[in-house]
Amino acid sequence: AVSRITRKRIANMHAACIICIGFTLFHKSVALSFIAAQKSATRRAMLFAPIASLCLPANAFDNAIVDYEKYADKPKRRGTPPKDLGVLPRTTEGEDDTITEPGLRTCDGNPNCFSTTGDFVLEDRQQYGVDFLIPPWKPPTDDPTPLRTLSTVVKAYQPGQGGIDGGGFSVIKETDSYLYYQFESLKKGYIDDLEFAISSNGILIRSASRVGLTDFGVNAIRLNYLASKLRNKGWTIDEITPKSHPDYWNAANEARESTFDPDRRLMDGAEM
Repeated sequence: AVSRITRKRIANMHAACIICIGFTLFHKSVALSFIAAQKSATRRAMLFAPIASLCLPANAFDNAIVDYEKYADKPKRRGTPPKDLGVLPRTTEGEDDTITEPGLRTCDGNPNCFSTTGDFVLEDRQQYGVDFLIPPWKPPTDDPTPLRTLSTVVKAYQPGQGGIDGGGFSVIKETDSYLYYQFESLKKGYIDDLEFAISSNGILIRSASRVGLTDFGVNAIRLNYLASKLRNKGWTIDEITPKSHPDYWNAANEARESTFDPDRRLMDGAEM
């Protein structure tokens, strides 16, 4: 006969085996659940990868120059666009009074921006930095759709002209009264915002870099290029020169002289 102690030991061993089997099944279940979750996550990642890629910024605009491929893997500094782009009520100091009227964003005084929105008196503008104010562009009176003409000229822009905008450009927004484009530099992917808006005084403009102190003359080169094409169509536009904006060009030329980038020194522009 089996003794009481032996029966107790057998019972304990049986219970231990049941517990062991239970733990084994539990861990196996957890492992299978984990593997299934991982597979599901992988499937979701594969399914939504194309959608996610559409939300990421492209390496370059479609019309970038061929040399962009040389710098495609370099870190880019695209910056963040200002939140108040577009036509909004803008307050400036007029000749005698404070004026609030619809307009494009002004500039902060850094030598990397031009705008038709700014204080009337030069000294008032210069207290923030360099002078950035430019007059509105005047289309000919016989052009019934000046923004359409302007849009056509911008879309025919040649990336790389003057040694700038090698990353190409893109149309962001076009309406009957407002145009918005983005231009990208060749190597570091700097993005400049270019806006146009129609007004009773002509075409309002803002061209500005998002990051950096000076633009090496990029915004002036771009605007002067577009202006030259429009003058051929009868538009009246002042050129941005060392005479009209000496502080801006001084900063641009000093930056070119001190840069280690030889391509910056070959850019178009104006020496003082």
